[in-house]
Amino acid sequence: MAYACAYAVLGDFYLAEDAAQEAFISAWQKLSQLRQPEAFPGWFRRIVLTECNRLSRGKRPRTLSLDEGANLHTLLTDPQTAIERDELTKAVFMAIKKLSLNERMVVVLFYVKEYSQNEISAFLDLPLTTVAKRLYSAKVRLRAMIIDGFKNDLTAHRPSRNRSFAEKVKAGIYDEYVGQYRFELRPELIVAIKREGDRLLSEGGGQRNELLAADDTESELLTREFDGKGEFVRNKQGRISHLIYYEFGREMGRAKKLC
Repeated sequence: MAYACAYAVLGDFYLAEDAAQEAFISAWQKLSQLRQPEAFPGWFRRIVLTECNRLSRGKRPRTLSLDEGANLHTLLTDPQTAIERDELTKAVFMAIKKLSLNERMVVVLFYVKEYSQNEISAFLDLPLTTVAKRLYSAKVRLRAMIIDGFKNDLTAHRPSRNRSFAEKVKAGIYDEYVGQYRFELRPELIVAIKREGDRLLSEGGGQRNELLAADDTESELLTREFDGKGEFVRNKQGRISHLIYYEFGREMGRAKKLC
């Protein structure tokens, strides 16, 4: 849904993937700010839209516009198939661009993975009747062939089909642990946490250990070699500010993140 929402706003598959990826990481970092779990869909939607606005305002690499994307075809198709696909894709983009943003949003959410109107209502924080009205008015404008082609194209680009999307999100989450931590009672002792590929490693006091995430919390890392645990403290902005280190259940010290 994050990807579909971002695509409806940005109109670009690749920018939508970037926005969804950053939104997942940002939401994970700020999850402690969510007071009511049932409010998550609307809360997360606002984070997605914030990332869309950031990408729209900032400088960004050269990407394909909707019109350019209509002329793009895969190298794996034969010429005839490519021509037919180009014509269908061009018709899809032309039709979708004529919809209002509100209509475009519900259409994309409805067809990217056939989310129910109830799910869309919760995500957009709109009455169910409003969602149904927007979806109906949009469907009236789009012929069945156009809708089917749009659904197939959008689903084919869905980043969750590609393992690398999840890996990028995971890497982004791991990256926030990376840095140097100085213990308050032993300022000469600095522990460095670094990422090597998909592994997190800590180095300090002459030791080098691999770290892994605890299953039941997003604020703890465990050492693989022995019974050690790091509990991370976040500031009001949701960023990690301190590390509390434990060995065999005993608190060994508190360290401030330097960078």
